Amino acid sequence: MARDLLKDDLYFEKFLLDETARIEKYSKAIKTVIQERGEHDDGVRVGYIILTGYHFSKLEALYSAGHPINEVRDFFLDVIEVLEKSWNGENYERMLCMLSIGVMLDVENGQFDRLVSLVRKYNVQDGLLEFLIKGKERRDKTFRGELLYERPVAKLAEVIGNQDKEEQLKKLKLYLEKYWYTGHSDSGWYDSHKHRDPIYSGYWSFESEAVAKILELDDSNLKDVPYYPYEMVHYKK
Repeated sequence: MARDLLKDDLYFEKFLLDETARIEKYSKAIKTVIQERGEHDDGVRVGYIILTGYHFSKLEALYSAGHPINEVRDFFLDVIEVLEKSWNGENYERMLCMLSIGVMLDVENGQFDRLVSLVRKYNVQDGLLEFLIKGKERRDKTFRGELLYERPVAKLAEVIGNQDKEEQLKKLKLYLEKYWYTGHSDSGWYDSHKHRDPIYSGYWSFESEAVAKILELDDSNLKDVPYYPYEMVHYKK
Protein backbone atom coordinates (compact mmCIF):
# COMPACT_ATOMS: atom_id res chain seq x y z
CA MET A 1 0.00 0.00 0.00
CA ALA A 2 1.37 3.39 -1.01
CA ARG A 3 2.82 5.59 1.72
CA ASP A 4 2.21 8.62 -0.48
CA LEU A 5 -1.30 10.09 -0.35
CA LEU A 6 -1.31 12.01 -3.64
CA LYS A 7 -1.05 9.05 -6.03
CA ASP A 8 -2.27 5.46 -5.86
CA ASP A 9 -0.55 2.08 -6.04
CA LEU A 10 -1.13 1.71 -9.78
CA TYR A 11 0.51 5.04 -10.50
CA PHE A 12 3.66 4.20 -8.56
CA GLU A 13 4.03 0.67 -9.91
CA LYS A 14 3.80 2.05 -13.47
CA PHE A 15 6.23 4.82 -12.54
CA LEU A 16 8.72 2.30 -11.15
CA LEU A 17 8.51 0.14 -14.26
CA ASP A 18 9.16 3.17 -16.45
CA GLU A 19 12.09 4.40 -14.35
CA THR A 20 13.65 0.94 -14.32
CA ALA A 21 13.38 0.79 -18.12
CA ARG A 22 15.00 4.23 -18.44
CA ILE A 23 17.82 3.20 -16.11
CA GLU A 24 18.50 0.10 -18.21
CA LYS A 25 18.38 2.11 -21.43
CA TYR A 26 20.82 4.80 -20.27
CA SER A 27 23.13 2.28 -18.61
CA LYS A 28 23.49 0.46 -21.94
CA ALA A 29 23.96 3.74 -23.81
CA ILE A 30 26.74 4.83 -21.45
CA LYS A 31 28.54 1.51 -21.89
CA THR A 32 28.36 1.94 -25.67
CA VAL A 33 29.78 5.48 -25.52
CA ILE A 34 32.61 4.33 -23.25
CA GLN A 35 33.48 1.53 -25.68
CA GLU A 36 33.43 3.86 -28.67
CA ARG A 37 34.90 7.09 -27.26
CA GLY A 38 36.38 6.28 -23.86
CA GLU A 39 35.22 6.92 -20.30
CA HIS A 40 36.35 10.56 -20.34
CA ASP A 41 34.04 11.57 -23.18
CA ASP A 42 31.69 14.44 -22.26
CA GLY A 43 28.72 12.30 -23.24
CA VAL A 44 29.56 9.81 -20.51
CA ARG A 45 29.32 12.41 -17.76
CA VAL A 46 26.07 13.81 -19.17
CA GLY A 47 24.72 10.27 -19.30
CA TYR A 48 25.61 9.66 -15.66
CA ILE A 49 23.92 12.91 -14.61
CA ILE A 50 20.71 11.79 -16.32
CA LEU A 51 21.08 8.29 -14.91
CA THR A 52 21.50 9.67 -11.38
CA GLY A 53 18.24 11.58 -11.75
CA TYR A 54 16.39 8.41 -12.73
CA HIS A 55 17.99 6.49 -9.86
CA PHE A 56 16.98 9.09 -7.31
CA SER A 57 13.42 9.27 -8.65
CA LYS A 58 13.18 5.50 -8.38
CA LEU A 59 14.54 5.59 -4.83
CA GLU A 60 11.89 8.10 -3.77
CA ALA A 61 9.17 6.19 -5.60
CA LEU A 62 10.11 2.91 -3.91
CA TYR A 63 9.43 4.54 -0.56
CA SER A 64 6.33 6.38 -1.80
CA ALA A 65 4.89 3.17 -3.25
CA GLY A 66 5.14 1.38 0.07
CA HIS A 67 7.88 -1.08 -0.85
CA PRO A 68 9.76 -2.74 2.04
CA ILE A 69 12.44 -0.54 3.58
CA ASN A 70 15.03 -3.26 3.02
CA GLU A 71 14.36 -2.92 -0.71
CA VAL A 72 14.78 0.85 -0.46
CA ARG A 73 18.01 0.30 1.46
CA ASP A 74 19.42 -2.09 -1.15
CA PHE A 75 18.67 0.30 -3.99
CA PHE A 76 20.16 3.20 -2.02
CA LEU A 77 23.56 1.56 -2.49
CA ASP A 78 23.01 1.58 -6.27
CA VAL A 79 22.25 5.30 -6.10
CA ILE A 80 25.53 5.94 -4.25
CA GLU A 81 27.42 4.15 -7.02
CA VAL A 82 25.98 6.27 -9.82
CA LEU A 83 26.17 9.47 -7.75
CA GLU A 84 29.93 8.98 -7.42
CA LYS A 85 30.15 9.26 -11.21
CA SER A 86 28.05 12.40 -11.59
CA TRP A 87 28.05 14.63 -8.51
CA ASN A 88 30.40 17.61 -8.71
CA GLY A 89 29.46 19.56 -5.61
CA GLU A 90 26.66 21.56 -7.21
CA ASN A 91 23.43 19.66 -6.46
CA TYR A 92 23.21 20.45 -2.76
CA GLU A 93 19.65 19.23 -2.35
CA ARG A 94 20.44 15.77 -3.67
CA MET A 95 23.43 15.34 -1.37
CA LEU A 96 21.33 16.55 1.57
CA CYS A 97 18.76 13.87 0.77
CA MET A 98 21.37 11.14 0.31
CA LEU A 99 23.17 11.88 3.56
CA SER A 100 19.82 12.04 5.36
CA ILE A 101 18.71 8.68 4.00
CA GLY A 102 22.08 7.22 4.96
CA VAL A 103 21.53 8.43 8.52
CA MET A 104 17.95 7.14 8.69
CA LEU A 105 18.79 3.71 7.30
CA ASP A 106 21.93 3.54 9.40
CA VAL A 107 23.94 2.31 6.42
CA GLU A 108 27.38 0.88 7.04
CA ASN A 109 30.07 3.48 7.64
CA GLY A 110 31.98 2.34 4.57
CA GLN A 111 29.00 3.14 2.34
CA PHE A 112 28.21 6.41 4.12
CA ASP A 113 31.86 7.46 3.78
CA ARG A 114 31.50 7.30 0.00
CA LEU A 115 29.07 10.20 0.26
CA VAL A 116 31.26 12.02 2.77
CA SER A 117 34.22 11.66 0.40
CA LEU A 118 32.28 13.48 -2.31
CA VAL A 119 31.47 16.34 0.06
CA ARG A 120 35.15 16.57 1.03
CA LYS A 121 36.40 16.22 -2.55
CA TYR A 122 34.48 19.30 -3.66
CA ASN A 123 35.04 21.16 -0.38
CA VAL A 124 31.35 21.79 0.22
CA GLN A 125 31.07 23.80 3.43
CA ASP A 126 27.58 23.63 4.90
CA GLY A 127 26.46 23.41 8.51
CA LEU A 128 23.55 21.04 7.90
CA LEU A 129 25.59 18.58 5.84
CA GLU A 130 28.25 18.61 8.56
CA PHE A 131 25.61 18.03 11.24
CA LEU A 132 24.41 14.92 9.40
CA ILE A 133 27.95 13.65 8.86
CA LYS A 134 29.10 14.22 12.44
CA GLY A 135 25.79 12.96 13.82
CA LYS A 136 26.16 9.68 11.93
CA GLU A 137 29.87 9.23 12.59
CA ARG A 138 30.21 10.48 16.17
CA ARG A 139 26.67 10.96 17.50
CA ASP A 140 27.56 14.66 17.66
CA LYS A 141 24.40 16.79 18.10
CA THR A 142 26.02 20.21 17.71
CA PHE A 143 25.30 22.50 14.75
CA ARG A 144 28.40 24.32 13.52
CA GLY A 145 29.16 26.57 10.59
CA GLU A 146 27.02 28.46 8.10
CA LEU A 147 24.31 27.29 5.72
CA LEU A 148 24.96 27.36 1.99
CA TYR A 149 21.25 27.91 1.40
CA GLU A 150 18.95 29.53 3.96
CA ARG A 151 15.60 28.61 2.41
CA PRO A 152 14.00 26.58 3.88
CA VAL A 153 16.58 24.74 6.01
CA ALA A 154 17.39 27.72 8.26
CA LYS A 155 14.16 26.77 10.04
CA LEU A 156 15.51 23.26 10.51
CA ALA A 157 18.74 24.67 11.93
CA GLU A 158 16.56 26.37 14.56
CA VAL A 159 15.34 22.92 15.61
CA ILE A 160 18.91 21.74 16.15
CA GLY A 161 19.89 24.92 17.98
CA ASN A 162 17.14 24.56 20.58
CA GLN A 163 18.04 22.46 23.63
CA ASP A 164 14.49 21.70 24.80
CA LYS A 165 13.15 18.50 23.22
CA GLU A 166 9.51 19.62 23.34
CA GLU A 167 10.42 22.85 21.57
CA GLN A 168 12.50 20.92 19.06
CA LEU A 169 9.48 18.78 18.19
CA LYS A 170 7.22 21.83 17.89
CA LYS A 171 9.68 23.59 15.61
CA LEU A 172 10.19 20.46 13.52
CA LYS A 173 6.42 20.05 13.07
CA LEU A 174 6.18 23.72 12.08
CA TYR A 175 9.03 23.29 9.59
CA LEU A 176 7.21 20.39 7.95
CA GLU A 177 3.76 21.96 7.91
CA LYS A 178 4.63 25.54 7.02
CA TYR A 179 8.10 25.89 5.53
CA TRP A 180 9.41 22.73 3.88
CA TYR A 181 7.22 22.42 0.78
CA THR A 182 6.73 26.13 0.05
CA GLY A 183 10.43 26.67 0.67
CA HIS A 184 11.16 24.50 -2.37
CA SER A 185 8.97 26.44 -4.80
CA ASP A 186 12.00 27.00 -7.04
CA SER A 187 12.84 23.29 -7.23
CA GLY A 188 12.15 21.33 -10.40
CA TRP A 189 9.99 18.82 -8.54
CA TYR A 190 7.69 21.44 -6.97
CA ASP A 191 4.02 20.75 -7.82
CA SER A 192 5.14 17.78 -9.95
CA HIS A 193 2.05 15.85 -8.81
CA LYS A 194 0.00 18.25 -10.96
CA HIS A 195 2.06 17.69 -14.10
CA ARG A 196 0.31 16.12 -17.08
CA ASP A 197 3.18 13.64 -17.43
CA PRO A 198 3.94 11.04 -14.73
CA ILE A 199 7.04 12.69 -13.26
CA TYR A 200 5.98 12.70 -9.59
CA SER A 201 7.98 10.40 -7.29
CA GLY A 202 6.85 11.71 -3.90
CA TYR A 203 7.42 14.62 -1.53
CA TRP A 204 9.60 13.69 1.44
CA SER A 205 11.61 15.81 3.84
CA PHE A 206 14.29 13.20 4.47
CA GLU A 207 16.45 15.65 6.36
CA SER A 208 13.69 16.19 8.95
CA GLU A 209 13.65 12.61 10.17
CA ALA A 210 17.43 12.35 9.96
CA VAL A 211 17.69 15.35 12.30
CA ALA A 212 15.07 13.84 14.62
CA LYS A 213 17.04 10.60 14.75
CA ILE A 214 20.34 12.30 15.56
CA LEU A 215 18.66 14.44 18.24
CA GLU A 216 16.97 11.29 19.60
CA LEU A 217 13.52 12.87 19.55
CA ASP A 218 10.35 10.92 20.22
CA ASP A 219 8.79 11.63 16.84
CA SER A 220 5.70 9.43 17.25
CA ASN A 221 3.48 12.53 17.02
CA LEU A 222 4.99 13.33 13.62
CA LYS A 223 4.05 9.98 12.09
CA ASP A 224 1.14 11.36 10.06
CA VAL A 225 2.54 14.83 9.41
CA PRO A 226 2.85 15.48 5.64
CA TYR A 227 6.30 14.98 4.08
CA TYR A 228 7.69 13.17 7.14
CA PRO A 229 9.13 9.75 6.12
CA TYR A 230 8.41 8.11 9.47
CA GLU A 231 8.86 4.52 8.32
CA MET A 232 12.36 5.17 6.98
CA VAL A 233 13.64 4.86 10.55
CA HIS A 234 10.82 3.00 12.29
CA TYR A 235 10.87 -0.34 10.54
CA LYS A 236 11.74 -3.88 11.54
CA LYS A 237 14.83 -5.20 9.77
